[in-house]
Amino acid sequence: MAAATDVTTVSISINGIPLFVPKGELIVEAVKRLGLEIPIFCYHARMKPVGMCRMCLVDIGFKQQDGSVRMMPKPQAACTLPASEGMAVLTDSEQVRKDRKGVLEFLLINHPLDCPICDRGGECPLQNNTLFYGPSTSRFVEIKRHLPKAFPLSRYVTLDLERCIQCGRCVRFTEEISGDSELAFRFRGALMQPSTFELRDFADFEPVSLPS
Repeated sequence: MAAATDVTTVSISINGIPLFVPKGELIVEAVKRLGLEIPIFCYHARMKPVGMCRMCLVDIGFKQQDGSVRMMPKPQAACTLPASEGMAVLTDSEQVRKDRKGVLEFLLINHPLDCPICDRGGECPLQNNTLFYGPSTSRFVEIKRHLPKAFPLSRYVTLDLERCIQCGRCVRFTEEISGDSELAFRFRGALMQPSTFELRDFADFEPVSLPS
C-alpha cells in the first residue's frame, strides 16, 4: 500500500473568499475550487502554460504584515501564475473587465463574423467568450482582411487562417503531446500563422484497418 504524499498548502483569497490550495497550483485552476471560471484561449491543463492570449488576466495582490493588501500595478495571466502564501486574487475587477474586452475586440478586428454558417457555431470558445466578456460593439469599421480558407496542410489537415486567433494550441500539441513537432509559427505580429515545420507536407498516415 503506497504511503500518502504530503501536499503543502498555502492560504490565498479569491474575490475576498479565503481558500487553501496546493502550493504552486495555477490560479486558473484554483478558482475552479469555488465554482468560478476564468476565460481562456491558449491554456490547456495537459500542456505547459504560455500566457499567449492574455484572456485570463486577473488582478493580483499580496497580504502585508499589517494586514493590508498591496496590489500589483498591472493584471497578471492566471494561466502562468502559481499560488503562493498571502496571495489575493480578483477575477472580476473593473480593470480585468476592461482588459478582457480589449483582448476580444482586437481578436475580432479581422475575424469573420459568420457564426450562423460556421461549423463551430454554438460550440466556439471565441463566440462564448465574446458573448460573456466582450464589448457590445466594435470601434473598428475598416474592411476585414481576407486570407486563404481551408488551406490544405495534408490530406487530412486543413488550416483556416481567417479563423485562427494564434492561441498556439495546435503547435504546442505537436510539440508536447504527439511529439512529432510537425507545426511551428511563421512570421510575427499580424502576419504570424501556424504552418508545417520547414514548409513540408504535414506528415500523416494511412488509416489502419483492424482485422475483423
